[in-house]
Amino acid sequence: MKKIMILCSVALMAVTACTQQTTEKVKVLAHRGHASTGAEFTTDENSLDALKRAQERDFDGIEFDVHLTADDQLVIHHDNKIPGTDLSCQGSTFEEIRAHRLPFGQQIPTLREWLEQAKQTPHILQMLELKSHKPEREVLLITKCLEVIRELDMVDQMYMLSFKAETLDEVLRQQPDMKTILNSSSLHHSLTPAEVKEKGYTAASYNINVILQYPEWIQEFKDYGIETFFWMVNSSYLYDLAGELGFTWATTDFRDVIKK
Repeated sequence: MKKIMILCSVALMAVTACTQQTTEKVKVLAHRGHASTGAEFTTDENSLDALKRAQERDFDGIEFDVHLTADDQLVIHHDNKIPGTDLSCQGSTFEEIRAHRLPFGQQIPTLREWLEQAKQTPHILQMLELKSHKPEREVLLITKCLEVIRELDMVDQMYMLSFKAETLDEVLRQQPDMKTILNSSSLHHSLTPAEVKEKGYTAASYNINVILQYPEWIQEFKDYGIETFFWMVNSSYLYDLAGELGFTWATTDFRDVIKK
C-alpha cells in the first residue's frame, strides 16, 4: 500500500504538470454488487443479495460478470470454476449450477433475474462484464445477452465490458449504441486514448499499474470524452486520489471504507 501511495503521488504530480486539475466528484461502482460490511465480505459476490444491497446504497453503478453455460443459459459468476465443486459455469448445465449454493448460501443467478431486479433502480447503471469464452461461444454469449437487454428495454441503463477489444467490436457490430468499456490489467493489452477513441468505446478501465506508467492518459481520455475507471479503490485515500487525478469512476469492494 505504501508503495502504491508513493507511485500515485508521482502520477498526481505528472498529471498536474500536464494540465490544471480540479477535484471532481467521482462516481462509485459496486464491484460484483455490494457484498461487504465494513472491510469484510458478508454475502456472496455477484448474487441477487449483493445486487439488492447495492441498490439500497448510494452507488452510481454496479458491475457483474456473465458466463454462458453448457446448455446456453446466462449466469452471473466471476470465475468459470465454481468453488467447492467440480462444476464450471461454461462446462456445466444450468440445472447443475443452480443446485449449488455459494459460501454465504446464495444461488448463482441468471442474467434475466439480475436485470429484472436492476431495472427497479433505473438511475443505477449496470456494467456487464463478458467473461472470456471460445470465439464461437463468445459471439453467442454477446447475442444472448443483448437479446435479454433489448427484451427488458434496458440498453440505456447498460454498459458492456471486456478485456478483449475484439469482443467489444462484436458488441458494437450487434448493438452500435451500446456503451462499452475496455478493461486492462497490463500495459501490453492497453490501447492508447487515441486508439480507444478510434474504436468508438465509451470508457477505459485500466488497472492503476497501467495508469502509473502513463498518467497523462487520464487527461487525454478526458479530452476525447472517454470515461475512466480507477480500480481497485478500497480506501478513502485512493478515492480522494481518484478525484484529484481526474477519474470518472472508482470501482470498490468496500463501500463503507470510502467517503463520498
